[in-house]
Amino acid sequence: MGSMRTWKFSFGSRMLIGFLVAFEFAIAALLFSLPILLGGSDHSFDWFIEAVAVVMLAFGLFFAFALLAMSRTRISLFPKALDALVPDHHNRLLFPHFRAIRLPISEIRSVERRQEICRSFGLSTLRESLSLVTTSGERIGLFSNTQGPASQLPLDEIAGAIASAAGVAVTDDGTVFSKAQGLYGAASSSWNEPPLAAASATKARQAVARTVQITLALVYLTFIIRSCT
Repeated sequence: MGSMRTWKFSFGSRMLIGFLVAFEFAIAALLFSLPILLGGSDHSFDWFIEAVAVVMLAFGLFFAFALLAMSRTRISLFPKALDALVPDHHNRLLFPHFRAIRLPISEIRSVERRQEICRSFGLSTLRESLSLVTTSGERIGLFSNTQGPASQLPLDEIAGAIASAAGVAVTDDGTVFSKAQGLYGAASSSWNEPPLAAASATKARQAVARTVQITLALVYLTFIIRSCT
């Protein structure tokens, strides 16, 4: 008889997001109070500072919601059942909602993974997604990993452990273009997109690599500008 295994986001990952929450809120608070502290008479500049403060506050709230999602997410594998609490969707304010999953191991027909490429504003991002299919044919999206170690669960390990417990192999469903947002690690339970051909998948992954390069270039440029001012 096997033992229980539980997967959560690491303490270090949660600490990193917690730091971002505190940083964004601190900057927002400073900017909100800056016009009062300076006592300036330039109201147009004051409005600009307040607008930037609102943006910082919005980012702080987003990171706070991400921290909530990371703190609550868990996947537990028992000898005879899978028990999980995972992000399912979010409202218009980006507040995460969760789905509780309780599934007997005997009802798992397959464990499937795929790469999902999402395009927004001309930029492409890549994530790995994991889902289960039950003996009744229902697909259950379990979780997805975006690029970056701060937001990842060990997908290979989890997929292998569940498949081993269910006596099945992990199925690779290839690479697809997906419109699912995948925010906070949510995984779609509707896999209707056809897999890309090998050449198309390679081209799409190259577009993702260019997006990463552009993002890093913008970050470096920001640091250079700040160091020169």
